[in-house]
Order: sequence, then C-alpha cells, then structure tokens
Amino acid sequence: MPDALISIKPKYVDRFLNGQKVIEIRNRKVNLVNGSKLWIYATLPKASIQTIAYVKQVEIDAPKIIWEKHRKLMGISENSYLRYVNGSSKISAIIMKNIQKLNTEIKLEKIRDLVPGFQPPQFIKYMEDHDPILSALLSILSKKSI
Repeated sequence: MPDALISIKPKYVDRFLNGQKVIEIRNRKVNLVNGSKLWIYATLPKASIQTIAYVKQVEIDAPKIIWEKHRKLMGISENSYLRYVNGSSKISAIIMKNIQKLNTEIKLEKIRDLVPGFQPPQFIKYMEDHDPILSALLSILSKKSI
C-alpha cells in the first residue's frame, strides 16, 4: 500500500488531533486505497510533519452530497466549506482512522537536509516504497521513537 504526504493548515491538523475532524476534503480525485498511511504536513507557521493517519475510505461525490453526509466530521463551517469547494462538480472526502501524533515533529528543514529541494505538496504526494521522501521520513523516525 503506498504512503502519501498531504499538506493541511495547522488549525485543521489540531482538529484531527483533538477529534473534531476525521475527514479531509480535496477538490480533485484522490487515488488512495483503504489502509494507506497519510503523513500529514502542517503548513506554515509549523512547517512540519507531526501527525500520521490511515485512510479508512475515500468518497468521491458532489459537494452537496458530501456535506449532507459528513458535515459533523469535517471540522469546518459550512461557509468555509462552500468557499473551498467553490463550484466543483465532484470532490474527494478522505475519511481517516487511527490519527496519531508523532512523539517528535519532523521539521521541513530536516527533510530538506536529506532531500535537497524538497517542497511540501500542494495537493497530495503519493510515495512508493523507494521514494526518497518516504525514505527520509523513515530514516528520521528510526533515529527517534514514534
């Protein structure tokens, strides 16, 4: 199962960690299989990976249907949701499980030390077993316990 790296604003990462949010929305089709590991990169000002989660399921549907079905699990207001989906005909709802905070944050600078020029994804970065970014993340964590 491939891993993936996803960028999320820090306030929403916090909502994942405190249980207010278990669904992340994307405006495009997401190709993640159930059980995939998501490395969650908290954007600036945190600029670090501090959270991992596993994909329970990905649903692709019209924004109205996703909202009606999952609004209590998205950790976002309806106005913010509507601004984000902004006329999309189909969106992806990534339903997560086993959301965990790492014991140590993986700072952007540390990733760049091992993978020069690394830029956090704006959408999602899919990572196969030998991806240099995944190797760097695993290397950093092997030096510290999660």
